[in-house]
Amino acid sequence: MIFYGRKASRLKDGKITNVTCPNCDTTTSMNYSIFGKYAYLYWIPTFPMGKENIIECNECKTTFKLKELPNQIKQKFELEKQNGYPIWYFSGLFIISLLIALAFYLSSQNDKNNKIYIEDPQVGDVYSITTEKNGYYSSLKISEIKNDSVFVIFNDYEIDKRSKIYKIDKDQNYTSDSEGYTKSELKDLFNKGIIYDIDRN
Repeated sequence: MIFYGRKASRLKDGKITNVTCPNCDTTTSMNYSIFGKYAYLYWIPTFPMGKENIIECNECKTTFKLKELPNQIKQKFELEKQNGYPIWYFSGLFIISLLIALAFYLSSQNDKNNKIYIEDPQVGDVYSITTEKNGYYSSLKISEIKNDSVFVIFNDYEIDKRSKIYKIDKDQNYTSDSEGYTKSELKDLFNKGIIYDIDRN
């Protein structure tokens, strides 16, 4: 379940002096409060959604929104108002940006590791592979290496999500007889995308 919504917080309180109230026609002062509205995702402020200004006459206690007041009061308020938004209103955007940057970094590191691992296979390496059955994925594990020959055992199971290989990568699932490849054959399978990820413990 995704928790999202909109909230408001008080940004500033202040006073405008020597103004004429449009309700009681008295020259007086007015107190104001500025509220900032923001969207949140999982209770983390994500981005601002505007402001609301509430102004109260100190004589008759009538409250107004800024747009309801004459230009004389609006002009004085412009000198008083809160500019911009608190930086914490953007917390969610900062977090999302960091997560995206981290995902790109980890993906780049994984690609680099894959290129290193395919050049130097080791016993125990697990290769994630696309199967002949369209839309399904499985894995194979290196069981032995002899000179240029690499012997692998295939996973008995397949899965329909390439990112979920870990769910079937269990020792008891590798029961088939080993099959041999040359290192160049494995590199060719990697370059063609048939081997798309390599996990080394």
